[in-house]
Formats: sequence, structure tokens, C-alpha cells
Amino acid sequence: MMAENQDFHNKSGMYFLLGSMVFVIMFFIYVVVFHKGVDLGEKFEAPPSTDAPVYDLASEKEPWVSNENIVSAGAKIFKQNCATCHGEKGNLVGGVPNARNLVVGQWTQGEGIMNHFKVLQNGIKDAQGNQTAMVSFSAQLKPFERWAVLYFIETLTNNKSKDKPEDVASFAQTAQ
Repeated sequence: MMAENQDFHNKSGMYFLLGSMVFVIMFFIYVVVFHKGVDLGEKFEAPPSTDAPVYDLASEKEPWVSNENIVSAGAKIFKQNCATCHGEKGNLVGGVPNARNLVVGQWTQGEGIMNHFKVLQNGIKDAQGNQTAMVSFSAQLKPFERWAVLYFIETLTNNKSKDKPEDVASFAQTAQ
């Protein structure tokens, strides 16, 4: 009697195993042959043409005179070096709470693009002379890159520079 029950359970197990294998094989055939796949909504963009003109910020003779190319280059540099603290749009969204909101533009080191250049060059120290989180970028950014960042910030801020272009040009001749 015991052998009959054991055979019954073995047959049921065997049927279940064969049924599972048939299901898996049929499912595999369906997925490979008939199913069109899942659309993830990804859009492929071709890389820019290699014969497209490339802007070289370093070739600017007067990087302290703003133009569209300088501002565009400044946006890229800002995103790489400044957005971590100030937010991608300079408004602290995604940035560090104690950083300066560049859109509002409540400047502590003086107004104007020349003072801002000095901040990028020297950083900001507190009342005791200790370095704050706003460090010098003179080692990371060349002068023409600092000008580009500043002109990008000028497009963001509500507190625009009132420095005269001739004063900026004079300052820029000695700014390093």
C-alpha cells in the first residue's frame, strides 16, 4: 500500500516538473520571437558633428568683455565648480544652505564684477581671518575662466554689476 502512494506522489511531481518546463520553454519562445520588448522612452541624440565650430574660451583676447560664447562657457564652468554649493541656477536649490544665493545677490565683499573676481581669486575669510567655505578658485580656474563664470552669474542675479566697462578693462589688465 505504501508503494502505491509513493508512486502517486512521484507521478504528480513528475507531471508538475514537466508542466513547468513546458511553460518556461513556451514563455521563452514568446519573449524571444513574438514580444517586441519594453519601450523605456529613451531618446538617442547623435553627438555633435565634428566639423561644427568649437569655441575656445582661452583664445578670447578680452574675456572681461561679456558675449554669448563667454556666458555659455561660464555656465559649463559654473555647473562643474559652483553648482554644488550655490545650486545649478545659483538660487541654492540643491546647494548648501549657508552659501550665497546668487540670484538675490546680497554681496558681502562689495558689489560689482571686479569685487566678485577678487572673491573667486582670494576666497572669503571670516572676521577672525579664517577661511570660510567660499575658497579661492585661483588654483582651479584660470583668469579667463573666472571672468566667464562671473558673466554667467550676471545673467542669474537680480543685483547686477554697476562697474563701468572701462574700469573693468583696466582692472582686468592686472587681475590674475
